[in-house]
Amino acid sequence: MRKKNKILLITLGILAGIIIAGGISYYIYIRSKIYNNSIYDIKGITYDENEKEEEPEVSYSEVQGITNILLVGIDARDINEPSRSDAILIATIDNNNKNLKFTSIMRDSYVEIKGLGETKINAAYAKGGIGLLIDTIERNFNLELDKYVVVNFLGFQDIVDALGGIEVNIKDYEIDEMNKYIGEVNENKSPKIESAGVNHLDGQRALAYTRIRKVGDGSYERTKRQREVMRLIAYKVMDLNVIQYPNILGKISDYIKTNIEPINIINYGYTVSKFQPLNVEELQIPLNELSEGRVYKGSWVLLMDKKQNSKILLNFILNNTLPSEKDINKDEFKKELDRYLKIDKPYKKPKIEKNKEKNKESLEIKTYKDDDSIDDEEYNDYDVEETTDFQ
Repeated sequence: MRKKNKILLITLGILAGIIIAGGISYYIYIRSKIYNNSIYDIKGITYDENEKEEEPEVSYSEVQGITNILLVGIDARDINEPSRSDAILIATIDNNNKNLKFTSIMRDSYVEIKGLGETKINAAYAKGGIGLLIDTIERNFNLELDKYVVVNFLGFQDIVDALGGIEVNIKDYEIDEMNKYIGEVNENKSPKIESAGVNHLDGQRALAYTRIRKVGDGSYERTKRQREVMRLIAYKVMDLNVIQYPNILGKISDYIKTNIEPINIINYGYTVSKFQPLNVEELQIPLNELSEGRVYKGSWVLLMDKKQNSKILLNFILNNTLPSEKDINKDEFKKELDRYLKIDKPYKKPKIEKNKEKNKESLEIKTYKDDDSIDDEEYNDYDVEETTDFQ
């Protein structure tokens, strides 16, 4: 009998060893696919890639305090392909107040970018990758960031599909624009939206929903949709058992890049799952009251009061405070806007001149420092009527 027990224990030990080895191998595989520490080199932080790293301890723990993660959605089909950032959000896990926050940064925000001067913030990722984008946010809004996740279109679709889809209330004026984007990057396309109201969205349809541009309040409403989808994804993650997280990571590993260890991603998910009930707060930066959309130096941009917007952003993330009317100094914003307008070069439409030598028309086009020139699609992306961000 003792011999049988001994054989059983040895067998169980071998099986446990195989399972543990398999789990470690799977973890290493996922890490090799998604983990990218290049941000440290770009930001000038010394990092020795040959330095021996300790094996991550596979355990779940709550993250203390406040954790900010920069989420970047890019329109590239390949995660490593240079691209402008289509969506810029800051996810804040606030373990002090037990809530989750999403802050959208408008992609046409006019900011200072190292090496490029003042231009749209979405140029930072295209010109210098995630390091330059993080540096730009720190430089203009005084918010220090050291964690990021970059997701491309296919990755976003797979995340939603892995979670079983989401339920979204589609407005009637969104249907036609949304249907234009469904399946744009896929061979097998999901069904079009046929009616307004609550619809079940798989990955393709959820992606199309976040890309709607030319209806409602243009990009203002577009970023609101993006935050709504992130909120719904957070609720879906809450419903998962924590042991399902590694499987989700494995499914999307080809389409994301991050400098967060996979075990820490699981820890963050576990931390949020402890927030009962889950309270999600949202903010758009810059605030409508502290920015103005206009043609500036030949491009459609959002001019802003960076000082006031920075203060509001930090209060929201660090002090859990939503903006109110008392936080807005309209006189200071007007001074900042006037400063921009004094140095603006009026935009001129291309002038047609006749080429005397070749006896045909040629275009003499004014060029500006900002290489992202205005076009009708971008200009029509906005509704400039006054709206409010106050909750």
